[in-house]
Amino acid sequence: MNGRQLLLDTFLGKPTERVPVAPFVFNNVVNEAHGGIPEDPIAACADYYRKYGFDMLLRNYIIEDVTSEERISCSSWQVETERKGNLNQSWEERTVITTPERKLTQVRSYRRVTPNIVVDAASEYFIKSPEDFEQFKKYQPPLGKIDCSQVVHAREVVGEEGVACTWTHGAFNITERYRGLQDLLTDPYEDEDFYRDMMEYFTERLIDGIRQLIRAGSDLICFEGNMANGSMAGSRLFGEFVMPYENRIIDAIHEEGCFCIYHNCGDARVLLPYYDEMKMDMYESMTPPPYGDTILSEALEVIKPPKVLSGNLDQIDFLVHATPDQVRQRVKEILELAKPRGHFILATSDYFSEGTPEENIYAFAKAARDFGGY
Repeated sequence: MNGRQLLLDTFLGKPTERVPVAPFVFNNVVNEAHGGIPEDPIAACADYYRKYGFDMLLRNYIIEDVTSEERISCSSWQVETERKGNLNQSWEERTVITTPERKLTQVRSYRRVTPNIVVDAASEYFIKSPEDFEQFKKYQPPLGKIDCSQVVHAREVVGEEGVACTWTHGAFNITERYRGLQDLLTDPYEDEDFYRDMMEYFTERLIDGIRQLIRAGSDLICFEGNMANGSMAGSRLFGEFVMPYENRIIDAIHEEGCFCIYHNCGDARVLLPYYDEMKMDMYESMTPPPYGDTILSEALEVIKPPKVLSGNLDQIDFLVHATPDQVRQRVKEILELAKPRGHFILATSDYFSEGTPEENIYAFAKAARDFGGY
């Protein structure tokens, strides 16, 4: 059974010979291994999977066009971005959208926290009022054709060794790109019509982009649900004001004959019953304390098959500082808990950290093979 069949059968709920081991490999560790950005990042990521013997669930390419305002600039939607700072350290981008009626401004700061990871945060958002949002509905051009060449290339690279999984936003996450999180969390209670109008608009726009990604060759769509996590949103807001829109995205993915992964790498314990109700094909990452609050045994019980579960191995501290024997023991413990349920993919709770000892990555992969058989 090749890697592609193993992963697809796991999603289809068919019996497999072993638990797949498919950690999230991002470009940070691929760049680290190459001493810089490789000529072909997608092929280099595939080589990283091969080197350690992982099953290839490749998703280190991100399609930015869905939220790229510059790409759709036109006479009634003029977009100008000014960048200040040092791209090797920290910088700021100030983007102004000019419509026939007003100017919309967003300021986002970027900081390089490792040689290969940049984090960003907005200090000012485009949508500060319902009137600002009306400009989007009135003047924002259609999404248009997205450049999906990376999807095509990824599908060619993985071949029968695995699956191509395109990373994108969820409904709440995409709306938060335009309206600040603090406001978005209170909007449902202060102005529900305004909140739902935004969520409807950006969800449908996102679905348009996702359909293009699937038709270009994506086997799976992985979308972010981390902004509406258990600590930020809580169970009531999530169930009533977030989950219906996330499910609409999942429905669109399924209509295109594609699988979907729902990603929350933060607190999730109070949301597990909702995740069980959602239509996703796989939930990740079951992040354990201290970076999340998920108890693996609890998640395995609350979220029922045939939903696939994945994650729970801490890659921030444990995988970096443990000994290979400790890694092997932890993998064994996870698999002993997960195998009776089945429908499981062994992985870390997010992408590998730079500086992870190579012997620990080998120990992780080998233990998965040694203890993962059914």
